[in-house]
Amino acid sequence: MLRPSPAPSRLRGLLGGLALLGLCAGATACQANAGKPGWGKAGEEKKDGEEEKEEAAPVVPGAVGRGSITAVITAASTIEAEQQVTIHAESTGRIVSLVAQEGDKVKKGQSLARIRFDTQASALLRANTSLAKAEEDFARAEILYRDAVIGKEEFERAKNTVELARLDVKDRNREIRNTNIIAPFEGTITQRFVAEGAFVSNGAQVLSITDFDSLVARVYVPEKELDRLRLGQSAEVVGKAAKGRKGTGVVQRIAPIVDASTGTVKVTVSLPPELCGPGGFLPGMYAEVILTTEHRDDVPLVPKSAVVYDEEQAYLFVVDGDRAKRVRIETGLQDAERIEIVDGPAPGEAIVVAGQSGLKDGALIVLVDAQGRPLDGATAPAAAKAAADAGADADAPAKPADGG
Repeated sequence: MLRPSPAPSRLRGLLGGLALLGLCAGATACQANAGKPGWGKAGEEKKDGEEEKEEAAPVVPGAVGRGSITAVITAASTIEAEQQVTIHAESTGRIVSLVAQEGDKVKKGQSLARIRFDTQASALLRANTSLAKAEEDFARAEILYRDAVIGKEEFERAKNTVELARLDVKDRNREIRNTNIIAPFEGTITQRFVAEGAFVSNGAQVLSITDFDSLVARVYVPEKELDRLRLGQSAEVVGKAAKGRKGTGVVQRIAPIVDASTGTVKVTVSLPPELCGPGGFLPGMYAEVILTTEHRDDVPLVPKSAVVYDEEQAYLFVVDGDRAKRVRIETGLQDAERIEIVDGPAPGEAIVVAGQSGLKDGALIVLVDAQGRPLDGATAPAAAKAAADAGADADAPAKPADGG
């Protein structure tokens, strides 16, 4: 009896396994392509009309203007007095007289305090007695030396003794003078460290005196501004904490060196007498110094907010239809709000003054006003003018947009 061959059964099993593997591979490919661009949810490729639409960035337009600009340097400073010293005692003893009080105005050479000098007087008396005896001995030695009774060495010894005695008397007289404390210059007593009857030693602080006519403000100016400063140049000084104090000083000195660590130059501004003293500036006050370096008339100007920087290079975005074109510029003088354009868009040309942060060259834009309302149907120059008018009327109440 013939048996059926096993080959057909094995062949059918092999074909079934291959079909199953093909189905798995196809499913895997579909899953892999599902997340790729151009494929839909079920692995279907996107049609050509379904690309993402470019979104327009809202920007506020403006225009390059013309006008005058003044470059200034503003620096903080502390008012100082160039003639301000602390008077120290030059002798040791008890203060028996102290006539100077805080706020008193004194003259140069005026006696301010007196230290008891009985010890110094006794030392002076002893020095004078020693000098008298030395002079007698020298006169006798001179006669004996002339008569050849004593030698030259003994004569020179007597002569040196007289000279030393005279120096001792001179020192004792100076100690007596040092017990009288006098004013080194004309000024005002600003601080008293001791009271009458106090015992002071040599070098102790007694009084502080200030000449208010020598008040100055020292500021540190960047090195690049050095060539724009000159001696005698006016500088505005404004009190910060103490309000109402304001005046014009003069550049008195410009340091001949540049601080290598900060890249600045020290400039000393002297204050006029009418701004110094009570009612005006006082030493230690905090003030702001404004130095005018240069002024130019009828130059192209743009708001500072319109300028963007990329690796220290300045750019403006020019409104070109519905696109923003990035233009490289060269800047000149600057003040608190505006920048001079030395090389760049011409006056009257429409530019972006707000909303350019993150904007790219050639980006699609939509013009809006300062309140963010679209400027529908407005051309670039008209939109710039509208934005400028809106800025001029910023204090007026905002009107509702058309159509509510």
